[in-house]
Amino acid sequence: MVTVLRPQRGGRYVRSSGREIASQSTCRVLVPSTSGWKRRATRSSWSSVGFLAAANTGANAAPESYKSLLDYETYEWNGYKINSAVGASNKPGALDVLLVHGFGASIGHFQKTIIALSRAGHNVHALDLLGFGKSEKPLDYDYQMEGWRDLLVSYAKERIFAQGKGGKLVIMGNSIGSLASLMAARELVEQSLERNLKGVVLLNCAGGMNNAATLDDDWRVKLAYPIFALINALLKIEPVARFLFGKFSTKENIENVLRQVYRNQDSVDDDLVDLIHEPATTPGALEAFVSILTGPPGPRPEEHMPTLTKASVPLLVLWGSSDPFTPIDGPVAKYFLDTLEPAHEFVSKAILEDVGHCPHDDRPEAVHGALLPWLEQL
Repeated sequence: MVTVLRPQRGGRYVRSSGREIASQSTCRVLVPSTSGWKRRATRSSWSSVGFLAAANTGANAAPESYKSLLDYETYEWNGYKINSAVGASNKPGALDVLLVHGFGASIGHFQKTIIALSRAGHNVHALDLLGFGKSEKPLDYDYQMEGWRDLLVSYAKERIFAQGKGGKLVIMGNSIGSLASLMAARELVEQSLERNLKGVVLLNCAGGMNNAATLDDDWRVKLAYPIFALINALLKIEPVARFLFGKFSTKENIENVLRQVYRNQDSVDDDLVDLIHEPATTPGALEAFVSILTGPPGPRPEEHMPTLTKASVPLLVLWGSSDPFTPIDGPVAKYFLDTLEPAHEFVSKAILEDVGHCPHDDRPEAVHGALLPWLEQL
């Protein structure tokens, strides 16, 4: 399934053909018909469903309102304190959606999606990955993708599947959170828990924990490699690393970076800057920054798909077309959008026009317009 949403003046969206399909409060996507999933050759049998993504799910609600929908708690994992949150209105039998943020972010980065999911009747779960947000930032920890994978798997088993709750889990991540979500999903399948895993949602999936992951097949990374290598070397010198991190983590620099990453400039506000800046001022943030940027990139996302495709785990791939970090013409996006989706009936995709690296916060109405119908048919 592919849907291309293009924003036009007045906040309205049109399909790639030019026919108007949605306003800022209404996004229209294609979902499988009730007769089951159909391959691309029989796409004419797919049904068209309209959803009031903003009007019905509160995508335009006050930024702070999401906090009233959550109960925060500390989750103990391997001796570390993890900041986590569950929906205050979570109920047995509903779909459990676990939200996994990207680099430098935290639970609040999903605030608009938390509102949308809650109002749609889904159970919400979210956490700050180790090293980010209000979670612990150990000074002597070697950050790796496998560590975040294990955190997500433990949380799912102990907080969603345990105590007779059963659990119907969808893991949804952005950037490195997408990669961690894929890795966690694979681990759950390998632990014979696929009956509890209902799907995975990827928002501009990263190729690895850092840029070294795509060095071999992305010309942009190859071109910039000398700069990356120099930065990595400098980051291993503690006084230099502290100086560079101090410059990088200023509010002014954070805002400048966000304005390059986001296409909708109205989404870059003081609250968003504070969301990223405040955790960067806490002990252990520097060490996490250095370890993540200079550590092993971890396995590529493509490596996890044979296990998930064999188990026919439903996958929704959402990609902002204007992402400078994981570009739509890069190797990871091409794999998911051009190779994987056409080959598997349980893989769906939506290309989000004029959207950057963080679609769920950049233009949430486009994300919710694709996400909510897909969740409904699981």
